[in-house]
Amino acid sequence: MNLLLPSALIALLALAIPLLVHLVRQTQQKRIEFAALRWLVARAQPRRRPRFNEWLLLALRLLLLAMLALWLAQPVLRGHPDLRPWVVVDPDIDAAHMPARTSKDAQWHWLAPGFPSIDKPAPPTSASIASLLRELDATLPKDVSLTAIVPEQFDATDAQRPRLERAVTWAPVPGTSAFSASAARKSMRIAAFVDAEHQAALPYLRAAATAWSSQTKPQAPTNSLRAIPDAAALHPDDTHLLWLANTTVPAQQQQWVRDGGTILLAQDSPAASLDWQTAQVTWRSADGAPLALRMSDGKGAWVRMLVPFTPQSLPALLEPDFPVVFQDALQANPPIATRAWANTYSPVVDAQAVHAIQSPRPLGGLLALLIALLFGIERLVAMSMRRFRSA
Repeated sequence: MNLLLPSALIALLALAIPLLVHLVRQTQQKRIEFAALRWLVARAQPRRRPRFNEWLLLALRLLLLAMLALWLAQPVLRGHPDLRPWVVVDPDIDAAHMPARTSKDAQWHWLAPGFPSIDKPAPPTSASIASLLRELDATLPKDVSLTAIVPEQFDATDAQRPRLERAVTWAPVPGTSAFSASAARKSMRIAAFVDAEHQAALPYLRAAATAWSSQTKPQAPTNSLRAIPDAAALHPDDTHLLWLANTTVPAQQQQWVRDGGTILLAQDSPAASLDWQTAQVTWRSADGAPLALRMSDGKGAWVRMLVPFTPQSLPALLEPDFPVVFQDALQANPPIATRAWANTYSPVVDAQAVHAIQSPRPLGGLLALLIALLFGIERLVAMSMRRFRSA
């Protein structure tokens, strides 16, 4: 047990108060006059040692004051840390590649938020491995050894290797993380207004929407793309509108953008009264050439293609990652390189890494209950003694 405010123990000086009160009460004597003894001279009494008759009441009051002084000093309890080694396992590891538990003392947990026991079913997670490792490094006592069992290739990484205070035993096993960056993107409900001159782009856009739906988590809304006959056919749940036509976007849909929607214009669609000088490049080709511009408008945004949706002008249509980069362009997501080989992502020991201090357990609440209990007992004893003296 430690004291956060040891100077408060000066309140123990108050223990002298009940001692003085009991001494003063015993020296107070009531003078009674007797006629036969009135003219006798009083003889000096020998000095006697002080005696405390109400010793139980005195002890209770002394203990009550001592507990109050201890409560003011704010005692805390620091328990002995559990120094058993930890082994964390990525939930995406196949059961066939799960290593055997050779150490009986080690604690096995899933590498997931909350770090549940491995005896429980593997939890679904899309959290960053680096973030989980940093959290665990800051939470565990400094002398606890840590082993991380991860797939040899995984997603949800940071831009650099995690820097931890302790050395981590890095154990990659065969397998690949099931989480992908596209699964973490927001679901979209897309309407497409396409005139006859832009019909060639529709198969590529439908293929991208199909790819988005296959990568969306089962419990999340499914990405979809539907062609609409005119702009008035927008659904209230639509989040994006692909305007591939040579006509101007109606005023109602322009207000829909300002209310939070997103419209993608073809390269030859009229730009209305928009000032594209303030727009930013939201999509580039492999060689860095701009392919689309993005401009905010109220709560929503406009995206304008700079090239036609044809394989000759936009070779990215034929690339396997076209659904991902096109979705990033619509949602303004920066390209994220999340996949890494485990052998190149092992944590780095950094002595300056922040380590959390184990929080001590305060005892103020328990002491307050004991003080209240002692006060009640002291009152009962004091009242019972008063009745006895009056009787």
